[in-house]
Amino acid sequence: MFFGFLAGAILYGAFTLVFLIVSSAELLENVASTPSRLMRVFLISVFWPVSLLVLAVRALLVRFGRPILRSNGSSEFLLFQRSI
Repeated sequence: MFFGFLAGAILYGAFTLVFLIVSSAELLENVASTPSRLMRVFLISVFWPVSLLVLAVRALLVRFGRPILRSNGSSEFLLFQRSI
């Protein structure tokens, strides 16, 4: 159990560090780095698993036919419609 946790923490840190380095280098290369953009890159690189979980839950909800509201308030059309 301990070794599994340790391996997971090392993988998490490795992916975070690689994403942070690549994203920061791209901002510096494009001369588009500002403190707010660098902070946003840091936050996204640290919380990338949260994004994956949110997208996975949304995909499962769409897959099993639960209506999901769009930003304009209308529900998405699915591949099939249930009639009452």
